[in-house]
Amino acid sequence: MRVMYSVYNDEKAFELFVKTFNIRVNHQDRFSLLKDILKAFSKIPYENITKHEFYREFIYPYDIMKNFVLYGAGGTCFPLIYFLKRILDFFGFNCFISLADRTYAPSSHCVVFVREKDDIFLADVGFSIFVPVKIEYPKTLISLNQGKLEFVLEGDRLDVFSVFDNGHKKFRYSTYLKPCSYDDFFSAWEKTYEFEMMNHLIIVKEKSDELIYVRDNFVHFIKNGVSKNLKMSIDDVRKIVVSLGIEERIFDKAVSNLGLKEKEI
Repeated sequence: MRVMYSVYNDEKAFELFVKTFNIRVNHQDRFSLLKDILKAFSKIPYENITKHEFYREFIYPYDIMKNFVLYGAGGTCFPLIYFLKRILDFFGFNCFISLADRTYAPSSHCVVFVREKDDIFLADVGFSIFVPVKIEYPKTLISLNQGKLEFVLEGDRLDVFSVFDNGHKKFRYSTYLKPCSYDDFFSAWEKTYEFEMMNHLIIVKEKSDELIYVRDNFVHFIKNGVSKNLKMSIDDVRKIVVSLGIEERIFDKAVSNLGLKEKEI
């Protein structure tokens, strides 16, 4: 397994991240600094279109940051989480990556845990969680634009659920409060190129006070757990995507590669 650690590239990524998002390097309040870092990641979209356009292999944090500045691009959970881990490392946080199991495959997701004094926080920018979640026993409940999320801790296992107003819960993923090896992490990352999601165009980004989720020609506008779902023409989806800051050319290349223009709208 090829390890993609590069001090030079990661330092350049750190410098560009701090400059682009105006992060205070000498921040004295560690928790506020963590919140600022995660808030900055809300500007970077979750998307798989650059897997069709830029690369079919691992991408370095600097390339993610460069593509964001140039094209408004981002990445999927593995490159975003690795990028977040390296940013937290540069700021001196005690943190580690853990693999997570989703319903469609084991080790198909990943998160970062941050230890700060006697507390442990989950950071999951790949699941549009842009706030540090303090993990407490037996459970933690938070409210985001995507809705309420419940984190249930049993031993070192953490199960994450969406919680609906009618009391129904939907399982999202399971992870463990212990680090995975880099070999396991990069191996799991490599397998993501085989996932069914690569047959679809997927973009997720926060805009103003709502979360916008694009899957092919369906667009979901989600606010306070309420989703408005619209089926659109590809031309209208393009307008939404461009409004999220993503360059039109990048979108069009992914649409062409996926054959979406030929699909029934």
